[in-house]
Amino acid sequence: MRERYLLELGGENTELGKYEALELFKFKHYNPKIETDYGKIIILSTSKMIENEVISRLAMTRRISHIIFTSEKKNLEDILEDLNEIDIGAKRFAIRQINSQNVDMESTVMIGEKISPKNKIDLDKPEVKVLFYRNDLFYISLNQNSWETGYKRCLEHHISNRPYFSPISIHPRIARSMINLSNCDKNETVVDPFCGTGGILIEGADMGLQIVGIDLKEKMIEYTKGNLNHYGFKGQLVNSDFDKISSFPFNSIVCDPPYGIASTTGGENIDDLMNRCLDEFQKSMLKKQRLVIAVSNPEFVKNQNLTLLHKFDWYIHKSMTRYIMVLEKN
Repeated sequence: MRERYLLELGGENTELGKYEALELFKFKHYNPKIETDYGKIIILSTSKMIENEVISRLAMTRRISHIIFTSEKKNLEDILEDLNEIDIGAKRFAIRQINSQNVDMESTVMIGEKISPKNKIDLDKPEVKVLFYRNDLFYISLNQNSWETGYKRCLEHHISNRPYFSPISIHPRIARSMINLSNCDKNETVVDPFCGTGGILIEGADMGLQIVGIDLKEKMIEYTKGNLNHYGFKGQLVNSDFDKISSFPFNSIVCDPPYGIASTTGGENIDDLMNRCLDEFQKSMLKKQRLVIAVSNPEFVKNQNLTLLHKFDWYIHKSMTRYIMVLEKN
């Protein structure tokens, strides 16, 4: 019997959020399948219960809950006639409605009557949230307080909270989702050959990965070291051109290369830089290893030894869109 989950995605980029969850769960051998797509809400099934450690990696999912009841009926009384007592052990609970501005008190009260009176209500710090969601079906799901995704957590690593930052630093949620798309597991190594001030490395370290950062500018290496120390993370940092990547064993490459500003590319033309780095990367990669790269122009990313698996548009503002590209070594 498959387990069913309700995922509430952030509104920044729902396509990226769906793909991140699917790829991460697939990589971790949960055999995921999207059963229903409601936009920001998706119903997903897996072959087994998802572990807390995997849930904590998700960057684009605000909340995940385990579905315990579904009904096709429309009338609430008819729906709840089919619902047995909701067993939440001895935990304190709160009841919440998903994706609605108005509180449906009738549903909240009637669902609460299905929970043992021995369980205490705790609206401030519940141990479990009993959630309900109406669409073409009626869903009831449970969210444990230990099921914290990375959606809020990674904002602790926002540039406003770092001692060193660059105004073009990638958003922590983008960085974290890129790592999840790279198929890199805990204690494996992700390398960022354009590490800048370390935004991607911070997310990798936070998820328990080994991290290697390379940057052409010595100042960026010092900034990355300072940011990693600030959060209590450690990694291997090298002041060098990205071709140094061949000196390190790694499991995936995740990077946000410079966008053509002479001071950030060392004066090298952006076309030449991208051609050279892609060629260097594929030489160092093993078959089926992944490169996840953020670029300002997807036309820059072409190499016959790298297969494009997916591309996402991330709108920053009217003069900038980033393209998140997931590639695999042939």
